[in-house]
Amino acid sequence: MTRHFLPGDAQATYDAAREGAVVEIGGLAASTGAEFVVVCGDVFDDPCVSSRIIRRTLDALGAYPVPVYLLPGNHDPLDATSVYRSATFRNACPENVHVLDRAGAVRVRDGVTLVAAPWTSKRPESDLIADQLARLAPSDDLRIVVGHGGVDTFSPGSDPAIVTASRLREAVDAGLVDYIALGDRHSATEIGDSQRIWYSGAPEVTDFDHVETGSGKVLQVTLRRGAAGSSAGAADRAGARVHAAGVAAEAAPRSVDVVPHRVGRWTFTTIRHDVTGPADLESLRARLAALPDKPRTVVKLAAVGTLGLADEKAFQELIEEYSDHCAALWFWERHHDLRVVADTSDVAALGLQGYAAQAADELVERAGSDDPEDAAAAHSALSLLFRLTGASDPAGGRS
Repeated sequence: MTRHFLPGDAQATYDAAREGAVVEIGGLAASTGAEFVVVCGDVFDDPCVSSRIIRRTLDALGAYPVPVYLLPGNHDPLDATSVYRSATFRNACPENVHVLDRAGAVRVRDGVTLVAAPWTSKRPESDLIADQLARLAPSDDLRIVVGHGGVDTFSPGSDPAIVTASRLREAVDAGLVDYIALGDRHSATEIGDSQRIWYSGAPEVTDFDHVETGSGKVLQVTLRRGAAGSSAGAADRAGARVHAAGVAAEAAPRSVDVVPHRVGRWTFTTIRHDVTGPADLESLRARLAALPDKPRTVVKLAAVGTLGLADEKAFQELIEEYSDHCAALWFWERHHDLRVVADTSDVAALGLQGYAAQAADELVERAGSDDPEDAAAAHSALSLLFRLTGASDPAGGRS
């Protein structure tokens, strides 16, 4: 997955982190004693991924000590152009990796069944999960539904493929299924309050924290059904969306336990900050300095307020500095509203003479123009003039 706001070197680091998260899930499956891993769609962001990405992904999954089940989702549906049908995928696919290419029950082992609802096109004509739930009869097996798509709780509309949340809850409450592992939503999100219906979110962050929350995780899910005399655990990442599970003989009542584990390493954060002078700039500097792991942090900044030319120069230098420290730093244009006010005292601080001083005075006058474009151009010119000539710093030196 590419992120348009990352410069070239940061994009490469982000790609490596996404690959690293896939590897870490395998280690987590081993350390928690999970018995299998399920990826609930969007294993690949695009069906036209390179052979290198396919092979490296399958190398990582092949190193898992447990079986891995991959569900085709809306980004990688099982249509004529599917990545899963490619010769590269088929030839490189290891024995422990299984594509859930048919809807319905898939026996993991005695007492444990997956109920798969794969996407076979970009535009399904029905709620694929509801279609499978309607076919189920009561069973003593531990059943884990593996599905993909938007739930009507968050995505109401007329799309026939939207998943109906009430049907999911009814199936869980009736004991027809033990857990519903969902993919598509990148934020870790529980549906209802039973702890049995979850989006686990993307394993690495994909959007800013005002849009996406709780991503970069995998869910370790432990299920028990006393009637069957067995227990099962499942780790679930549902963004490229995993659920993994382990089973052991043990009589216990029907129960569920969900534990998140962080596998992602990146942070995409938004910062809103009021700025009206040097004190606010120092406060902003402190916020930026406090960011952890800056090479893997992307900042979207909205600064609101009014600054003089000298303070605006200090602001731009601060932005340049932390653009180097962080993976990326850019302005949140929808909310960024920083106005620059120029006056004769600013120009006097430059120590200009002759025609240069006259030109600067004229720019100050035009910066107060009623014509927004003319005023903006004059402000830009004055800011550049400040940066080129340098102005006195608060200590009386030259910057």
